[in-house]
Amino acid sequence: MFIAIEGCDGSGKSSLVAAIKDEILSSNPSAEIVMHHKGRPPQETRRCLLYEYAIDYENVDFASAIHLADRWHWGERTYAPIKRPHTNKDGHGLLGVAGWRWVELFMQSRGMAQFYLYQKPEVIKARIENRGDSFVNLDEIDKIYGAYNSTAKTAALIAETIIPGESSIDNLPEFAKHIIDIATAVSRRAAHLFKYPGYIGVPNPSVLLLGDKRNVVDVYGDETILPFMPVSGNSGEFLLEALPDYLWPKVGIVNANEISATDLVSLHAELGHPPIVALGRMAEKAVLKTSIHVDDYVVMHHPQFVRRFKNSKKHEYGEAIARVSRREDAKDWRIR
Repeated sequence: MFIAIEGCDGSGKSSLVAAIKDEILSSNPSAEIVMHHKGRPPQETRRCLLYEYAIDYENVDFASAIHLADRWHWGERTYAPIKRPHTNKDGHGLLGVAGWRWVELFMQSRGMAQFYLYQKPEVIKARIENRGDSFVNLDEIDKIYGAYNSTAKTAALIAETIIPGESSIDNLPEFAKHIIDIATAVSRRAAHLFKYPGYIGVPNPSVLLLGDKRNVVDVYGDETILPFMPVSGNSGEFLLEALPDYLWPKVGIVNANEISATDLVSLHAELGHPPIVALGRMAEKAVLKTSIHVDDYVVMHHPQFVRRFKNSKKHEYGEAIARVSRREDAKDWRIR
């Protein structure tokens, strides 16, 4: 199980995380608990953050221990525009839109539950003023508060928004129990996906996107088994940026040539038989080796092809994928 508590400075994240830990140990004193705290990135690169929030954990079995995080990836989208504007090009800091979406899809495939701890701005200001803070200034609180609320609307899946109120210390054990129950349910919903470590996305996607295989080059590729790692303006970045806002939180992605034909059929079934978009001829060849019915998939150009030859139609490409997700015709974008 993985629990991430996100929220503005002074909202009470550390106290809530401590209460969750106490609650777990009170019912299971021998529980293995791994604590995390994410702050300023070690390096100002997207690759560094993709490691921080996803790649370093892609082979972790979250069913074997309980992971508690005092903030995870929200801080990058929140603080970069305020503290590091030179690293913020599109409102998502070093992660960028593509990196943000990729991390969120990874988290969903691993059953990682994220909670937004909401507190009123006047309460946050009073707490910061009373305790002091070496990183946040009082005159920045309104911007940070607004950024967290904006990020909450952008996150693909918030398990729940927790609103404890101004004086909530006595209620923390109850909040902790509630969070553990929800996180347990989130973890169970994604447990079947642990058999498919190369998959990212929701347990029941609206559409399954099939790449072919990772492009292993000097710049990127061999550091992860995850598909479409979005760096250096590559096809992963193009694809994730092309997907419409309403669709990307509902997709699943896997490389068809890095999973056996049997496992691809099993994955498709366990995902609920969503419509499939095979991205390019290589992905199509992998599908043809399976028992997946021809009516269940369409073949569209690989995002690398679209990036090179139809770059100006990026969003039309994304909308075509959305039409497939609704089982509508996308004939203008199908490879014949």
